[in-house]
Amino acid sequence: MNVLHRIIHNFLLSIEMVAGIETRFFEGPPHQKSPRYSLTDFDSGLFRTVGEILAVSLAQGGPAPTFFSQWAYSYLCNGQINPTQLDKNTVADSQLRLLIDQVESSTEQSLQGLTDEILNCGFTGAISVQKKEPIVRAITLHAVLRLQPMLEQLKEGLQLYGLHLLIKQYPEICQPLFVLGGDFVMASIHPQLSEKGASKHQVELDLVNFIQDLLYESEDGPRSITPAKFLQWITGQGHVPLLPSEKKDFAVVVKFNHNCEADFGNHSICYPVVSSCAKTIVLPVKHMKSYSQFRMVLLEAFHLGQEFNNV
Repeated sequence: MNVLHRIIHNFLLSIEMVAGIETRFFEGPPHQKSPRYSLTDFDSGLFRTVGEILAVSLAQGGPAPTFFSQWAYSYLCNGQINPTQLDKNTVADSQLRLLIDQVESSTEQSLQGLTDEILNCGFTGAISVQKKEPIVRAITLHAVLRLQPMLEQLKEGLQLYGLHLLIKQYPEICQPLFVLGGDFVMASIHPQLSEKGASKHQVELDLVNFIQDLLYESEDGPRSITPAKFLQWITGQGHVPLLPSEKKDFAVVVKFNHNCEADFGNHSICYPVVSSCAKTIVLPVKHMKSYSQFRMVLLEAFHLGQEFNNV
């Protein structure tokens, strides 16, 4: 086997190994995963081994483990969990997610049947339908906080080659190696919102949230849109600049057209208008009121308008 074949062979092996680690030791939506709760794996030191394998993969130019959730990566950086950054969508464990769904849809009678499971999550108040929100909050915190031992062991493994030190010193630069770039895209978006309190303001906020939902979708087919593709479409470049001097001036401006009839007359559909030179996208609010409408219209515009000009 010549040198080139050996390199290719080793690279393919590392791809399979990282993919196997994701499947075996992590759970949750694609690109937003957390360590799987397993005291057996923790006791065997397997999460330390996982960290070492990921460090070796990155050091040798192998695939990056871009399947971490934002909160899990933040914990690797600073060893802290910020409860204010957690919500029910943070919960990766399928059984606890089911418990949250059961609580939210419960009646007073059915909720009592969940008492033992709720108490096991550390909730200590009165269990009633009036307490659904704090109950869900307790389940969320329980799901996240119990993963700290696994993350600590993972950090130990990442110390190989000094990777963990680099993560602590340069969290923003290292983040694309662990977290899919949607957060970087969202951090660069500057929506021109109506005055707070106006009816238009909430509608515009919903559209911004729709953008984030779309960038985190799990599908990976011919009609998918990744954060990099989204940036390429609007700005002409598929990444957020890493250099602070360039990054501070990088912005994707989102505008909202609430009265497209004035521009196009009576019509049944119109599409977002993208100006790559100005790094601006204008969203036709009338045609994007629900997420399904937003997704359909934006994806059609994206796939029909792959040019470096207006769509």
